[in-house]
Amino acid sequence: MPPSKNNFLDHVKWLRTAVRAQGAELLIAGDSMEALVRHGKRHWVLHPQFLAQVDGVSQYVPTLTDETTHFIGWLPYRNRRWPVAADKLLFKRVAHQAGLRVPEFSVEIGTGMTDVVVKRAASSFGEQVRGPFRMAADCPLDVAQGDYYERFIEGELLKVWYWNGEAVGVEVDAMPAVLGDGRSTLRELITQRATLMRSQKEDALKRLIDRSAGVLGYHGRSLDEVLPAGVRQRVEFRYGSDLMHPRGRRVVDLRADVEAAWAPLVAAGKVLRDAIPEETRAYTLFTLDAVRDKDQRIWFLEMNSNPTVHPLAYPPMMAGLIGGAKVKVESSSVMKNAAMVV
Repeated sequence: MPPSKNNFLDHVKWLRTAVRAQGAELLIAGDSMEALVRHGKRHWVLHPQFLAQVDGVSQYVPTLTDETTHFIGWLPYRNRRWPVAADKLLFKRVAHQAGLRVPEFSVEIGTGMTDVVVKRAASSFGEQVRGPFRMAADCPLDVAQGDYYERFIEGELLKVWYWNGEAVGVEVDAMPAVLGDGRSTLRELITQRATLMRSQKEDALKRLIDRSAGVLGYHGRSLDEVLPAGVRQRVEFRYGSDLMHPRGRRVVDLRADVEAAWAPLVAAGKVLRDAIPEETRAYTLFTLDAVRDKDQRIWFLEMNSNPTVHPLAYPPMMAGLIGGAKVKVESSSVMKNAAMVV
């Protein structure tokens, strides 16, 4: 079974196996959660990342705090950033020039585009995303804040991980939908789905429902409408939404699966690695977000420079670090007293 990025034990298992495959030793500090990889006289410190809810806002943080909700993996460096990953509009232009398929987009307030979502060039975690809308005029842009229109594409959500430009894995998620029973309103069905895996605070639940209202309106439905039995209705399109469910996810190991359908993902990593500044490019993990439509075409949306680490990335990461030449060795006073050997 493929590992899950949300399972701490999967992170430990895959990192441990990857380290041992290189003849090295792994130690984890229980306090800082830093990991030390030791091979002969060389060693590498792996820095942990966590997802936390700070004042109701999702953030990646480097330390374990009371606000932490998830462990999101180890990296051999601290935050790295570069322009193409920070600016969605720049990414689209670079990707398009490189021959990759990207959705039509526009920053023109009076554009005649139809079937659009409104995004913000520098947003993250699916924030500042509105829509979809049948007409661009239904949602004017705030260009000063970096708003732009993007063609709305329905299909499977793809999150692809790359180490040194090599595609290592992809999560394939269905856009969240609910199934009608002929009795419940769409509001009730969305509430049931939102609370299926976890409890939701009242304000968070309202936010989820309000977002779904826009999707329903695009499809000509309303929250108070009773969905006929057996009818499936899409209620969300944003990656990472609490309406997503593990049963709607498939994980593909791209180092082992050579299915031709994934060829565009493999090619994209090699192209976009060159868009990273040379001083940052080596030994770097990044992700691409994409959508695969009903015709199996893949549309690339954005690049992420400091993503959640997928356990599938650890084997090539350790092979590159331990087996590679001229790797920078880091030190940490915390790791000198690491007591857990795994």
